[in-house]
Amino acid sequence: MNIAVISLLLLCLGSSTCALVPPPPPQGAVVIGGPPVVVPVTPPPPPTLTQDLDEIYRLAQIQSISQLLVRYLINDAQFQGFVRIVNSREAFNLRWIVRSQPEVLAFKQWVNQQLLASGGPLELEEIELIVSLVNPFPYWSATVFGFRGFIDELQLYVPLHTIRAHIQTKLLEGGIFAQFWRRLNDLQPVYERLLASPEGQTLIAELQELNIDIVQLDRIIRETLGWNAVNTTVATVTSTPASVPVVV
Repeated sequence: MNIAVISLLLLCLGSSTCALVPPPPPQGAVVIGGPPVVVPVTPPPPPTLTQDLDEIYRLAQIQSISQLLVRYLINDAQFQGFVRIVNSREAFNLRWIVRSQPEVLAFKQWVNQQLLASGGPLELEEIELIVSLVNPFPYWSATVFGFRGFIDELQLYVPLHTIRAHIQTKLLEGGIFAQFWRRLNDLQPVYERLLASPEGQTLIAELQELNIDIVQLDRIIRETLGWNAVNTTVATVTSTPASVPVVV
């Protein structure tokens, strides 16, 4: 109820002529020379997957994240080693294996179909980061604290608690996002298989050699994607031979 309606009500309470004025028709009603005819109000269409994902995307401070990546990539030796491992041949082979998994192929196809139907991009695109060979801010070199410092600062720009609360609200509403989240949860077995694969164990061993806390990294991945923790941690996976085959 806005100020104009409140003012009209106050005026009517102090005037005897207001009793002669018929009450306004309810929302969605039409008066045509007689009693009001109620016309059903069309509810707004449910949000599309593009809109749902865009809401979550906007919760993160993308520009600050990009600046953080550039700062650590230029100045931090441990983070530089992490980037080299991520871009190694072993990591490339592991990414190819991930993309070739039947569950991942089905998930990506479904997501792209939903994005296309909702007017979004034709497919999910990777974020490109532009890095200059010349550091325009030399004082940045004093504000890096290894991979652990990178993760701690990253969580300042990615409000996981706010994002989780937003996701829970979306799940209660149902709709297309609930289907998206369920399909994403179904990819956890793929993640477990890849951790136990020879390629995954090689990558984990390289990260451990760089003194990166892979248990913390594994926990963040699981919490971000809504996956439940398992009894077997990443650390124990590296100490046992791979027993689960990876579908190629």
